[in-house]
Amino acid sequence: MAHHALRILHAASEAVPLVKTGGLADVVGALPQALKAMGHDVRVVIPGYRKAIAAAAKLGLTWGEHTMTIEAGGVDHRLGVGTVEIGGVPVHLLACNELFDRDGIYGPSPSNDYDDNARRFAVFSKGALALPGYLGWTPHVVHAHDWQTGLIPALLERGFNQALPATRSVFTIHNIAYQGAVWHFDMKLTGLDWALFNPLHLEHYGRLNLLKAGVVFADRVTTVSRTYAQEIQLAEYAFGLEAVTRGHSYKLSGIVNGIDSDAWNPANDKHLPASFELKKLAGKKTCRERLRDELGLVPDKRACLVSVVSRLVEQKGIDLIAEAVEPYILAGRMQLIVLGSGDVQLEHRLSQLQARHPGWVHVWYGYNDPLAHRIIAGSDLFLMPSRTEPCGLTQLYSLRYGTLPLVRHTGGLADTVVDVASGDGNGFTFGPVDLGHFSSVLDRALGLYEHFPNDWKAAMKRGMKADWSWTHVAKEYDALYRDICVVQ
Repeated sequence: MAHHALRILHAASEAVPLVKTGGLADVVGALPQALKAMGHDVRVVIPGYRKAIAAAAKLGLTWGEHTMTIEAGGVDHRLGVGTVEIGGVPVHLLACNELFDRDGIYGPSPSNDYDDNARRFAVFSKGALALPGYLGWTPHVVHAHDWQTGLIPALLERGFNQALPATRSVFTIHNIAYQGAVWHFDMKLTGLDWALFNPLHLEHYGRLNLLKAGVVFADRVTTVSRTYAQEIQLAEYAFGLEAVTRGHSYKLSGIVNGIDSDAWNPANDKHLPASFELKKLAGKKTCRERLRDELGLVPDKRACLVSVVSRLVEQKGIDLIAEAVEPYILAGRMQLIVLGSGDVQLEHRLSQLQARHPGWVHVWYGYNDPLAHRIIAGSDLFLMPSRTEPCGLTQLYSLRYGTLPLVRHTGGLADTVVDVASGDGNGFTFGPVDLGHFSSVLDRALGLYEHFPNDWKAAMKRGMKADWSWTHVAKEYDALYRDICVVQ
């Protein structure tokens, strides 16, 4: 039987190339395009932040003639609807000066939220559901992402928009640590019945929890890896929501994110001094030598070139790296390259390490995308000892570039990296987060590099062979949508 194309609306608080603070934006930029390539009719809606409108204006943004009026807590907000086409997918920006015309996205700084975020994202969620009527286009599925759009499944299920009686909802949790837990009186902004402010529905420890709203009311809930779907049902990982995720586990599944396989392709990466691929690996050696030159490292052929590209925070296990590497550097077994920024104390520890071992350690603070490509391409081993990691993308980049990842067995890392000890692995994994376990796996990795070059090369090739593209991922979402839709 022929599959009908579905009409799918993705609603999210950020999307590349218009606005990005994290991995959510990459998913919302890539997944709709992959679904469109399968023949679906896909649209995206995001808030019209000042930055997003400026970025869209350069790409041919047009404005609708009419505004939509959205009420929240007795106040009417007028929303302008802007549209820009990106990779053939229409992206709609809902503009509202008093809510979104600001310098920041979620707050004036990353550690400081706007105090009216409940209103901002309640209005955005209602606007996203009013948009189909404005466009004269009815989606089969609304796919909402993270707490900022958690109200959408609840509003849909409770008939906020009478014009969408058969529209189904999917809600994706990108990181359960961020829940949008707000003051209980913000219930009045939602337009939902106060009777829903109870522990089974929207209330969570006395607050209105927007992530919980999405989990409770969506037809299906997904997260960004299979292992993370299991982990978020445990108290250790769920930040207080474990009873909710367990209670709704019948509709919860994990789908690993894809990577942008055009931007991250060693065969034609414009940031690299030499290209390479599975059949022609010589270019990787050139990348390694040039990287040592560029960063002023000693050209010691025996030392394994080890790298980290990450936010420098405890969640990413950076403290373990700072504590463990010195003996291996002193023994001439490894050199360390770090790119990233974050916790001041961790940055300070890494700077001290660099000062003690000039030519063996190089730390670059900040964000530098071309350098990230060169580091991942030129390294032998990539460290990612995260305490938690919903999906993780850098380990997928490193696999594609023939750089073996050394990761903690958690979340998406557990789903994508298999230890070489299994006989057909593509990297190294460890469990408990402590110096002993991390040091021993690092020692084991360096030992394989030094004494079993053929086994190392075989693991590299297995990593480079795998397909982590969005095309593959979109098929899993397609199956999920069809499972809940009236249309087959």
